[in-house]
Amino acid sequence: MDSRHQQVKSYTFADLKRNSAEFALKRIEDIYKASEGMVDSPHRHEYYSVIFIEKAKGKHLVDFAEYELEDATLYFIQPGQMHQLSFTEEPSGWMVVFTPEFLLHNSIPCQLIDDIYLFNNYGQSPPLRINERDVAVYRGLIEQMWQYSTSLTKYTNDAVGALVKVLLIQSNNHCSLKKEGNPQLQEVGNQLLRGFKQLVEAHYATKHMVADYADMLAITADYLNKTVKSLTGKSAKEHIQSRLITEAKRRLLFSEVSNKELSYELGFDEAAHFNNFFKKNAGVTPSEFRISARQS
Repeated sequence: MDSRHQQVKSYTFADLKRNSAEFALKRIEDIYKASEGMVDSPHRHEYYSVIFIEKAKGKHLVDFAEYELEDATLYFIQPGQMHQLSFTEEPSGWMVVFTPEFLLHNSIPCQLIDDIYLFNNYGQSPPLRINERDVAVYRGLIEQMWQYSTSLTKYTNDAVGALVKVLLIQSNNHCSLKKEGNPQLQEVGNQLLRGFKQLVEAHYATKHMVADYADMLAITADYLNKTVKSLTGKSAKEHIQSRLITEAKRRLLFSEVSNKELSYELGFDEAAHFNNFFKKNAGVTPSEFRISARQS
């Protein structure tokens, strides 16, 4: 059996071999050349990644969702999220990576990360497409990061941190999922969405019902569903199911856990209930998915 299916590769920040312990900036073309164009296996990072694609052809796999690479796009990858970039020709662009500690040390609020709805630790993470005028803005910010990170000897992290914050604010303002309207009502919705996402991440294996999360948030299930859908395009139920399916696929592909064991680990009383849930949402049974994924 192919060893890559035994355990998904996970990169730590130390693997980047950078002087800074919290921030790194790499040219995508340099990564491509260093690997001689070979495609890495699907893997995780223990840090945030913002991938700025200027020009590229190929595909981007993010937690089992596949996207065609296009020029002038941004991708946002959460710590722990599985992804894989595959290029059919030499690309150009940048990869900005930073740790959660970098955000803390530079007073970049977690709220800013959460408000960019394309930072998803499960489910779909579509690209943020940017127009020609804004490409120059993003390129300018990243080139300044490069200049400061390679030339300054003092206050390097402060300078770079300020630019990363501007980059995130710029992305937030251009995020296609960000809704306009009453700012006060919008912030209430944002706070609710952040709380809901945190609760799902903590309890997805034991709580599968929207009502469970609504109770913890002291609101009605109907209100939670409507608010989450208005902000993300997906209902609260779809978010919960997406988290479960993503975790199930990860474990089926990268571990040897049995279907029965996995069903109990993910909070299902019977393996048959898990099998039905998985087939309804993935289109195949867990066993069929494991066989197909390992043959790909």
